[in-house]
Amino acid sequence: MSGETVLAVDDRTDSLKFLREYVLEPNGYKMLQARNGADALEMILSKKIDLVISDLVMPKMGGLELLESMREQDLDIPIILMTFHGSEGTAVRAFRLGARDYIIKPFAIDEMLHAIDRALTESRLRHERDGLTQTLLQVNRQLENRVQELRFLYGIGRSVTSLQDLQLILNRIVEAAVYLTGAEEGSLMLIDEVSGDLYMRAARGLNEKRARSFRVKTQDSIAGQVVRTGRPVMIGGLNQDDSFKVTTGYFVKALLNVPLKVMDRVIGVLAVNNKTALKAFTDRHLNLLMALADYASVAIDNARLYARLASDIDQAHQSSRQLEGLVETRTAELEVANEQLLKTEKLAALGYMAAGVVKEMYAPLNDILDKLHQLQKGIETNPAKVELSSALERQALHCRQIVDSLLDFSGRQKYSFREVYLNDSIEAACSKYTDEYGANSAVEVVRGFDPKLPLVLADSRQMEQALFYLIRNAYVSMPDGGSLQITSRAVGSKVQVIISDTGRGIPQKDLRRIFDPFYETGQQAYGLDLSITQAVIERHQGTIEVESEPGEGTTFTIHLPRKV
Repeated sequence: MSGETVLAVDDRTDSLKFLREYVLEPNGYKMLQARNGADALEMILSKKIDLVISDLVMPKMGGLELLESMREQDLDIPIILMTFHGSEGTAVRAFRLGARDYIIKPFAIDEMLHAIDRALTESRLRHERDGLTQTLLQVNRQLENRVQELRFLYGIGRSVTSLQDLQLILNRIVEAAVYLTGAEEGSLMLIDEVSGDLYMRAARGLNEKRARSFRVKTQDSIAGQVVRTGRPVMIGGLNQDDSFKVTTGYFVKALLNVPLKVMDRVIGVLAVNNKTALKAFTDRHLNLLMALADYASVAIDNARLYARLASDIDQAHQSSRQLEGLVETRTAELEVANEQLLKTEKLAALGYMAAGVVKEMYAPLNDILDKLHQLQKGIETNPAKVELSSALERQALHCRQIVDSLLDFSGRQKYSFREVYLNDSIEAACSKYTDEYGANSAVEVVRGFDPKLPLVLADSRQMEQALFYLIRNAYVSMPDGGSLQITSRAVGSKVQVIISDTGRGIPQKDLRRIFDPFYETGQQAYGLDLSITQAVIERHQGTIEVESEPGEGTTFTIHLPRKV
């Protein structure tokens, strides 16, 4: 092996000339020269030197000093020392410092050539070893790439054949195609069963607008040729002038198209392109893409079959759910109707009974009250008897109020409708509660009345009574005090009255039954109050709603039509 660079270091011109003209250049070596060790060391540090031939004695720095400097700087370059006056001690020192050979001047050409060859043998073997190592590493990298490609292909195959979402399958196939071929663009086109054209279903690297509108005729396109022949097409990427039309107005430098087949029928085309890079596709890329296309075809066919099966199952489930829904709805309607019928029958019977009770009790109660009034005139001077008489009168009035409630509930009470300002009705109901039960300082009453509240057509006495019952119900639910908020407002064509307390609240299971007559919970008995309230509101063409949470209070909302 020759062509190595040899640095000759000697202060004698004739020695350098002899080495150049008779030893080194005739045998293919490149020679650099220096006149002393110091200059030689600078050249060794700045240039690639394969061998140093140095004289032992020179000005500034001799051969041994050069060896020492190279050793200090860990420079592993073979060196041959030469001298006119050698000694055994100098030779030993030279070899200890790392010299490869020690030659006495004058020397024969062959002697120097043999010394050079011996000195370079190790570095030559090292270069050969490094070259073989690089070659082996390159082969290993290629094998690893092939194994990685096969593993990737196998993984993609398992992945797409297990998927059922067709669009997800197509996207993964295109991503894998671009990855395996190193292409700039990738696409998957399927055949439109109606028009026979190829249309884009998945793409990578193409801009979204082009991908959405991408359609290719099978008669005059490269992809159409793949469909017609069932064989792949691989062209371009070799010359700068290469330009191939993919579709109208779209050209690429290189392309590779392979068919997607189910049995012997072509269902689409898997394509990769290099639009700008002058890079041809290879047979390796073709084989990888063909294998990927086989996986894709099976996965697409499976996904379509699964989609049809899933559609049939969904349709069956939908029909079943619709039927179940109809049955549930009808059952619920029947239950509500039956419950309403039972309630209506119960209320009718109760109303009929209430009317009879009222008829039987009204006269005795009025007679009792008249006699109490007469009795009070005769005992005005006896405070104890006056107090007893007043207590009896209050109880009798309470009984008559119950009788009036029964009369309201029975629906036999006559209603007198006129224009009513509900804010006045609310105040009247509050005053009635205070008159009968006294002021409760533990309950804070917060009024939020709309001063421009529209009028409603109502029986003022009945409306005041209904509001009174709601206010009393709020006080009863706050035995330890709380806040009672009463609000009036206009909402569209309705007038609303909202009565909200911070009392103990009503459990959800009881909410739907609190308007039933004499309904009782573990904490409260509702009697007829809320039943009468609901009846009064409904006879005014209104509605009443209730919201409640245990421990957080209850809100009743009345909706009445405003006077037109």
